[in-house]
Amino acid sequence: MEAYEAWYDALSDEKQELVDEIYDRTSFITDEEEYDAFMQVLEDDYGLTTSEQFQDAFQGEWEGQGEHLLTQFAEQFCDDIYSSELEEFPDIFRNAIDFESVWHQSLQWDMFTVEFRGNTYFFWNQF
Repeated sequence: MEAYEAWYDALSDEKQELVDEIYDRTSFITDEEEYDAFMQVLEDDYGLTTSEQFQDAFQGEWEGQGEHLLTQFAEQFCDDIYSSELEEFPDIFRNAIDFESVWHQSLQWDMFTVEFRGNTYFFWNQF
């Protein structure tokens, strides 16, 4: 624990805020090496460097990797955003929604995913 505290205290205030936000919103990033590596990917590949950007962009963390998670994310996203509209659909239509297509035809253009240490993280492109 002392090594973590020393590492954390050595960070700039901005980086500490980003670590705090990642800590609050994720479950699988747990030590200073993982925080450093994750923040480096976000900065180098996507230009995401602040806690405010993370708050605006981050949409979820899913255990595992693979195409099936894109489909699961799209379904969860639609359930969260359009739940009342989807409830009004008859089952025959609601059960026919192809959430894989929802991801590939709509969401993927506005989002990016980060596969990190065996898990998948979803973010909005605009933050």
